[in-house]
Amino acid sequence: MHLVFGLSADGRVYPDAAEAVGAIDAAIVGPAGLVSMIEAQLGLLGPIASRAVRTASYLAKLRTAGNGRFWIASFEKDPWSTAVTLLQWRDNLIAAGWHGKPVGTGRIDDLAAAENAGTTLPLGLADRAVQLLQTLPSRPGLRLKRLTLAEPRALLPPLWLRLMDALEAAGVSINQHEGCVPAVEGSDLRKVQRALAGEPPDPLTGDGTFVVVESDTELMAAEVVADWLATGSAEEGAGTVVLAPDGDTTLLDHALRARGLPALGLSAPSPWRGALQILPLAFAAAWRPFDPRVLLNLLMLPRPPISRWAAKRLARALSSEPGLGGAAWLDAWAGIEARLMEIHAELEPKHARKKVDAVLAEWRTWTDVGRFDRRVGIPTVEAQAIAGRVAAWAMRADAGRNDRLLLAVAAAAGAVVDALTRLEQEVMPALLLERIVGQVLAEGVVNPDHVPEAGNVRAVRAPGALWSAASRVVWWGFVGPGERVNREPWDSTEIKALEAAGVILESSAEAALRIGASYTQVLQHAAERVVFVRPALFRDEQATVHPLAHQLRPLLEGAGEGVMFKAERLLREPDAALAGRLLPRHAIETGYPPAGAATWTLPVGTATALMEGRSESATSLRRLFNCQFGWFAQDVLNLRPGRFAEIPGPDQLFGNLAHEIARRLLPPGPPPPMGGVRTTATELFETLLPQIAAPLLQPEHAGELSAARELVPAALESLVRLLHERELEVAGSELEREGSHHGLALLGRLDLLVRRGPQVAVLDLKWTRSERRYREEIAEGSAVQLAVYRAISADAGTTGTGGYFLLRQRRILAGEGSILADHPIESGRSDTETLDMIAGDWKLWRDLASSGVLVAAGFDDAVDHRPEGLELEAPREPCAFR
Repeated sequence: MHLVFGLSADGRVYPDAAEAVGAIDAAIVGPAGLVSMIEAQLGLLGPIASRAVRTASYLAKLRTAGNGRFWIASFEKDPWSTAVTLLQWRDNLIAAGWHGKPVGTGRIDDLAAAENAGTTLPLGLADRAVQLLQTLPSRPGLRLKRLTLAEPRALLPPLWLRLMDALEAAGVSINQHEGCVPAVEGSDLRKVQRALAGEPPDPLTGDGTFVVVESDTELMAAEVVADWLATGSAEEGAGTVVLAPDGDTTLLDHALRARGLPALGLSAPSPWRGALQILPLAFAAAWRPFDPRVLLNLLMLPRPPISRWAAKRLARALSSEPGLGGAAWLDAWAGIEARLMEIHAELEPKHARKKVDAVLAEWRTWTDVGRFDRRVGIPTVEAQAIAGRVAAWAMRADAGRNDRLLLAVAAAAGAVVDALTRLEQEVMPALLLERIVGQVLAEGVVNPDHVPEAGNVRAVRAPGALWSAASRVVWWGFVGPGERVNREPWDSTEIKALEAAGVILESSAEAALRIGASYTQVLQHAAERVVFVRPALFRDEQATVHPLAHQLRPLLEGAGEGVMFKAERLLREPDAALAGRLLPRHAIETGYPPAGAATWTLPVGTATALMEGRSESATSLRRLFNCQFGWFAQDVLNLRPGRFAEIPGPDQLFGNLAHEIARRLLPPGPPPPMGGVRTTATELFETLLPQIAAPLLQPEHAGELSAARELVPAALESLVRLLHERELEVAGSELEREGSHHGLALLGRLDLLVRRGPQVAVLDLKWTRSERRYREEIAEGSAVQLAVYRAISADAGTTGTGGYFLLRQRRILAGEGSILADHPIESGRSDTETLDMIAGDWKLWRDLASSGVLVAAGFDDAVDHRPEGLELEAPREPCAFR
């Protein structure tokens, strides 16, 4: 067996074979790949623990090591972060040759105590490599015969240098790969190669073999690179490598696809992939007080844990009444049950019932939320059950298709279960549990739908992944900070004690030299051309200078015109030369989006047919008078803006609570006795709060909730007192009513209908911070809502009026002639006159629509197209309908 070893070769590499035609018993491996192959040959294979599992195990060891250790202060405040840091220190020491023994210094001896405390720590990569060092002398028979080093042997970190020595002692032939192919003598690229090798620099002439592309944005950089790749022939594409150190070519791939070129297919791992969010959301939903936003996010995932159609029903219920146990929530589950019975209708009733009950029981486990207090924590067995449910769902959803994302979810959930077990705690604090889940998901998953397409151009992530010669190299995203040097936490006394014990740490200078060599190696491996792409803005941040750019700066000062290329030149030059290729640009006719128009024309008769038999509500009439176009689109055509389900704001939730309490507190008939009204209202408030307004229980609303606990019962007590003082009876609440006025068909829902003899009145309950708007509406005679309620509230032989009851202010606003107030607001119009005005304006707007004309009020000249004879004023604020 022949292996090529590179420190950055655990992933995509170029070239991907050691020989031009490949070989059966050969491979290119990085540290993890080399250790795994040797373990397989020595029979040392075992389970590989995730970082979260190892951290949990080490946390338990730190706790077992006892008090008085140097980490105790930070451990008491944040045990998980402390364990993460110390585990990294410990692994670095193991890699440097430490055997877990005291060396005579306080901190390292404390780590030695932790090493011997508690249960065995799962092996990390450094532990596995050290195990090989100990096993190789006594296990002959390696199939590995030859190992080629992609990096200079002297630059390897101490652990891998020791492993090379051990392999060589075991009979493995180790040689150095000579992958450098000098560029053409005299070319700019060759001058750069010589300068980086330590020779005196020569001025660059700009022959196109070495170019730095600068751009204002990453988007413009992608356009330039895609144009350059598209201009080259298929033969020129072969041997071209795109180096993307950030691991993401998504933006560049969009530009390549626009030119008919295959995608490179690199995507950065992200912990925010849709299905991965099921794990943290499942835990977040378990805490009390229940947060409907968390459950809504869970239900609205691209892959929800229950069937999508059922998730949408529950999401709609949460949007209307955010809580559990309310009418909307119960109705949603009843609808889901009925739908499941229809789905299984072909089965016998007994079997169908059993099947439906099983599905419902499984789905309800995902909505059995808000059970555990964050201040106390969650029992470990319950936390494991949640993670186990997520893992089971992921495997069931994958169904053997090997979906990378779903398998990652299952693995992450399994790692959480393992980590919780190793912590050896009966109760998991909320912060610790969140840290575990965050650690498990930290590595993320690449986009499973973003894959490389067949083509000649290849892409790699790390500079060291370009381990041999390539004809052309494009360094995409040539920005800082580059690979960082890990700084060791040990002082000089500790380092001397470690060295005396045979522990040799890689110094910062040695690490910097190794990292710098990986950068310069990219240029040494390029045979024909190198193009560095350096945008000023990378992602959403100002780009910093790459460390290699500092080395190249003396060469770039005073360089020829062809060395530095400004990407924005393509926007103004018909032909631009870049790296030996001409990038032609052709002018195209500029297109503009459709301009907004104040009037829209419909085929004659279309609107008439659509409006036939319509009934208007107060809301639709206000929309009509504000913007006829918006009314026609939303109310006649039933168009709605596409948006995610969302939780109402606190003011609306308080209003919903007050409405529901009033409905239950005031059944038809005489108002309840004043004694006990506030107590009953308070009890209803607390009962309904988690059912229809659970977001108000969150800490950020504590102040408002505290005030509302006093305001709402007091407001309803004031409402009952008003009914008694005005000698009013309750005729009904939340009533669906219809009526008409001068040919205008009306409908609406009445909050509270009260009666005194033949007179009836509508009380519309409002939870508002200011009464000004409602007072002005009544005074101006433009209260459309009250006028509509008057028309639909009166029965045969009765006359109706209306008014607003402002809950926060405990005040009623009503016009003249109302039975609701002793001091009515003087109005410029009576309710009847307002109704006449509404009906008249409605007819004018309807006739205009019937003629095929719609007016969009969001334009300055829209007022010129309003029908003549309108009595309601044009809206003060422009229509925002889009």
